[in-house]
Amino acid sequence: MSLEGQPLKGKVALVTGGARGIGGGITRKLAAWGCKLHITYIDRPAAAKKMAAEIEAEGGSCTIHRMDSASPEDIKAVIDSIAKIDGDLNILVHNAAATKFTLLKDASLSDWQFVQDTNSRSTLLLAQYALPLMKNRPGARFLTITNSNTQRILKRAGLFAAAKAGLETLTIYLAYELAAYGIVVNCIRPGLVQTGVFNVRPDFEGGVTHELAVSPWGNDRMTTSEDSGDVVAMMCLDEAAWIAGQTITVDGGFKWWGHLRVRQKPRGQRDQNEAEEASA
Repeated sequence: MSLEGQPLKGKVALVTGGARGIGGGITRKLAAWGCKLHITYIDRPAAAKKMAAEIEAEGGSCTIHRMDSASPEDIKAVIDSIAKIDGDLNILVHNAAATKFTLLKDASLSDWQFVQDTNSRSTLLLAQYALPLMKNRPGARFLTITNSNTQRILKRAGLFAAAKAGLETLTIYLAYELAAYGIVVNCIRPGLVQTGVFNVRPDFEGGVTHELAVSPWGNDRMTTSEDSGDVVAMMCLDEAAWIAGQTITVDGGFKWWGHLRVRQKPRGQRDQNEAEEASA
């Protein structure tokens, strides 16, 4: 991580769930671009401490906070702590998420409520509690992180899809309502990223090859946490201020042409075959 060339230098950013996986990629990118970071964790303090140490070793700043996204009290406490430490909040990225993997027919009301609270309700509460710190701040951004479950079926992920769909809709309405306070709101939808969720869903492993973006330019690969971090950082630039209320998919085009996935021939052979077809 390099701290050279910092277009977001001096901005205060909060990344929920910012120590690992997609959140870790976002945290590193915002730090590299000069943000003063606050990150939350819920049950793995060692990972959060490691992230903070990594950023501070590079000359950055990172404060860690324990926060359960299902707890209004925890959410408020984190925002209050940032207010005491910095007095401002320019960028808020709500990345933290949790779910119960179950068939809908087997889901309990407590399962439903837990998944809604940790995803949709937490989005609303973060916006409400953070508004006094964010309104009319330079480059104010509120960014939510969704996933592809709202666009296609993933087995036993119906609860997650419903909650993320609520998050996406909240993002649209927050974009409209918070614009009056100078806050730009958008949502990022990464493709499937190989994070710790693979530990609880080993069946994902068999489907990894199906998540390769079968790209016309020949660099087929999965989406990475760094890809998400890059797009989040770009959305925080002044040049992106006129993009609002959007859900931006970051999957190398998989959403559109993933259904074309086949066992591809080597790129050179494909080029030769395409040239032969064109001359036929």
